[in-house]
Amino acid sequence: MAHISSNEGELLTVAFSIHSNPGAYALLIGAGVSAPSGIPTAWGVLEDLVARSVELAGAAPADSIAWYEEQVGESPTYEGVLERIAPTQIERQRLLRGYFEQSPEDMEAGRKVPTPAHRAIARLVRSGAVKVIVTLNFDHLIEQALRAEGIEPTIVASPADIEGMAPLHTLDCCVIHLHGDYLNPTTMLNTVTELKAYHPSTARLLQRILEEYGLIIAGWSSKYDPALRDAIAAHHPNRFTLTWFEPAEPPEEAAILRTLKKGIHVAQDADMGFGGLADSVAAMTIRRARHPLTIPVAVETAKRELSGRGVAIGLHDRLRQELDALHRLPEFHLTDHHKNDEYESMLVRVEEASRLPAAMLTAVTYWGNEETDRWWIDELRRFATPADGSGLVKLLSLRVVSGAFLFYATGIAAVAAQRFDLLGRLFALKKPHRYNGEFESFASSVDAEAGYEDAKDVHTRLFDVLAPLLAESLSLGTEPLEDAWQLFEVLRLTWATHHSSRFAALRSEYAEKDEIFQTADSMYEDSQRRPGADTSAAQAARSSAWQDRDRVLGSICRLAPVGRPHILTVDNRGDDRYQSVTAARLAHDLSTENSAHPLITSGLFEDVNNALLAVKAVSARLGMIGYELSWARVSDRVGVIPMQMWIDSDQTPHERARQTATTAEEYD
Repeated sequence: MAHISSNEGELLTVAFSIHSNPGAYALLIGAGVSAPSGIPTAWGVLEDLVARSVELAGAAPADSIAWYEEQVGESPTYEGVLERIAPTQIERQRLLRGYFEQSPEDMEAGRKVPTPAHRAIARLVRSGAVKVIVTLNFDHLIEQALRAEGIEPTIVASPADIEGMAPLHTLDCCVIHLHGDYLNPTTMLNTVTELKAYHPSTARLLQRILEEYGLIIAGWSSKYDPALRDAIAAHHPNRFTLTWFEPAEPPEEAAILRTLKKGIHVAQDADMGFGGLADSVAAMTIRRARHPLTIPVAVETAKRELSGRGVAIGLHDRLRQELDALHRLPEFHLTDHHKNDEYESMLVRVEEASRLPAAMLTAVTYWGNEETDRWWIDELRRFATPADGSGLVKLLSLRVVSGAFLFYATGIAAVAAQRFDLLGRLFALKKPHRYNGEFESFASSVDAEAGYEDAKDVHTRLFDVLAPLLAESLSLGTEPLEDAWQLFEVLRLTWATHHSSRFAALRSEYAEKDEIFQTADSMYEDSQRRPGADTSAAQAARSSAWQDRDRVLGSICRLAPVGRPHILTVDNRGDDRYQSVTAARLAHDLSTENSAHPLITSGLFEDVNNALLAVKAVSARLGMIGYELSWARVSDRVGVIPMQMWIDSDQTPHERARQTATTAEEYD
């Protein structure tokens, strides 16, 4: 699986909390959210206004603020300074607009426009994840971003706006300018003195927000806001995790407050933090995702219960609940099977919904027994059957995707645990054929592409999605998982070949042809040992017998429902043929161990010779496909023919590893 950094993990946890509790979190955004757009900070605006006041007086002091305090007898405030340089309300508003609204130069330079953080917040609001935004900024960039998404917010910019406002939970979106906004200079709070306390109406609203909502903070240092710090310390509950986006080391005041509230620090700026939240919440909404911790916790719980002495009744009930929930998935009960443009998003949701049941079944298969097998094995039939109705086949087959998920998860776990008796029961499960109504075995009809009628990367999709889950659930490394997956595929194809209705007749014919070949081969060897003997006739007879036997083997090869399994084929230079290394190794082991091989003692195959013949046929068939894929890469027999080829991806091992690295995050 892709490595998740500390920041990514914390961001994912916050995103899941927001996704699971829409509207339960409020945002607190400060100057750091608007500053990248070219909007000056509140203190910067006040300093510039004071400088203008000094210029009007004809003075040129080294410290404009100190000069102002000395001349006026009080610290500068927006209202006081503006009255000195812009006597009327209209003049004051026009003056302030220059700081916060776009001039032609700003428009040309792309300044004073919503930042990526503002736009990401608007996306969170549009999705319903966030409804309350507390901003400390005087600008209206957040309102602009919201309106660009088609959202008209309720705006609170003064204590007067609070009187008579509807309850917060009834508003689709509320933007609260806690320190006022530039259209009303009398409401603008900036100095430490002004920020020591809020108007009683504002304080009551702030207390409600802090008591009733979680809090996500960005762009606020907290250094100069004692009243807001005290309100958060007093009223924000521990039942919500406080999250603070700050790319640098936070100031001491912020660190103390965050520690007091047991909050988390995400070392990202507002653009990255809110952008990541919006993307993650959108992805979870599409996938109907579970928290990523659910799967490892469920697996560890299953392992613990299975290791006890008694029957794991609790595990049985949880597994039953998860399978029932999967059965109820809306995508399996569509009323309209013609929505072609929604297929990919439906498919992602089906895969996501199948992950936890597959992980639990993996654990129950690997660490379970015959008693626990009975809990779930019959369920696979229901998932492997397409929905009834008319329409697009790929929509009718969405349930089969879950069937393939569960079949491969349990089958590969059974291989890893060497529970070959269970594997035989899985292969022998029957499901109705889609068209003729006859029943067919899972081994011959449920492969890695089952249900993926029109999916992206159809041949590799199941492996890309399921392999990381199996690695986590079974605690297997990359190579052991590859071995278990390939052996499962080889055994599935071997079992299907062996149980084909034509196998018995072809096996008898192959035995006859092999006996003829063995006789011809022995005669040829005898002729070679006689000095001066003419061996051409014996050689021709041997060659003809070999070809006759090989044609029968070719017929047996075609019994295997191969498709494009995740199997590596290699160029066996010994006889100029490609083969599956896994199948060749299995054939060698069967020849060596004979009836003592676990595949025979477990009852998966009754006769070692039949099993060996079926494995050889499967290996040959896989080799043919690998050969064709390799030679398809050259034109007019000019070019480099790869020595190794993955059948599912049509890639060499090096190409496949590089591709896997780039796609792992997409399916995580």
